[in-house]
Amino acid sequence: MASITHADIYAEVRAYMLGLFSCPPETIIQSQQQYKAFPDDAIVMSILSEQALDMANSYYQPANDKVIVQQSVQVNMQVEFYGEMGAERARKLCNLWQNHYTVDRLHCCQPLYCECTPQRDCAPDKKLQQGWQVVLTLQYNPEFELDQVYLEKPEITLINL
Repeated sequence: MASITHADIYAEVRAYMLGLFSCPPETIIQSQQQYKAFPDDAIVMSILSEQALDMANSYYQPANDKVIVQQSVQVNMQVEFYGEMGAERARKLCNLWQNHYTVDRLHCCQPLYCECTPQRDCAPDKKLQQGWQVVLTLQYNPEFELDQVYLEKPEITLINL
């Protein structure tokens, strides 16, 4: 299993935004699940994509018969803001995303940059609401630990033909 998963990223970004906006916990949710209605003034997170930033690196640990494979990964997360506070919250998140405030509060991932889109009307629950979208780009470095057999003293036998 990976050392850092999407569930970890969602949990950490959600905790960060709960502190940033001082809003009820039920308002920040991970994308629409089972077609439940959004709470009032919802903040909805969705991971859109991810891509490798480098080649996977292997770190060998012969003493433990293990190898750790690590790679840097870029994630694009869309955050949608609804309700009267949506515009202010979207702007605040954009302003602070590349700030030391955010860097100090995120541990399993780190902010790279963000893109804030203009206001739009949308219908998340079949009722028209104003909404704002922010696409956060962040980096995380998942690691996988694997068993590795190490050869300590090879025995070579030559056969004359």
